[in-house]
Amino acid sequence: MYRWNPHPALAGALAGLAGGTAMLVLAALLAMVLNQERWLQLKLIASLLLGASATATSGFAASPVLLGLALHLGLAALLGVLFALLMQRAAALPSSLGLPEVAGPLFGLLAWGIIYFAIAPLIVPGVLAIATASLLIQHLVYGAITGLIYSVLHPQSYAQLGSEPGS
Repeated sequence: MYRWNPHPALAGALAGLAGGTAMLVLAALLAMVLNQERWLQLKLIASLLLGASATATSGFAASPVLLGLALHLGLAALLGVLFALLMQRAAALPSSLGLPEVAGPLFGLLAWGIIYFAIAPLIVPGVLAIATASLLIQHLVYGAITGLIYSVLHPQSYAQLGSEPGS
């Protein structure tokens, strides 16, 4: 039986896209629970390129929402590739030990801390309008889904550890 086993970078990008998509679904649900605008996060992301005009109107606005979506998913895929690189190089253990599943939420927590406290306040001042706990939960879910999907797409056995290219 043929089992698709993509390159680690592709597996990471796909896992990151899955995690980013789960994060968006959760973001919309949490926005409703917290009585916030459902599209605010995507508009804030779009404000990186569009400036304050991205958040000027309430409700759905196609340009900022779609731009924010593209930027979010692109960054999610890039972070997924970074996660795959870390799994391949920094923590070269078989995936049967559950390392990607454990490392995923930790990676999400690290991404949240860097993005929320170091990067976002400098370039997206309105990010603090989003509840800190909401973003933390979203990033933990991103990491968990990314780690889980990565471990399924690119399982790593003891036999493969020494045979990866570049090892």
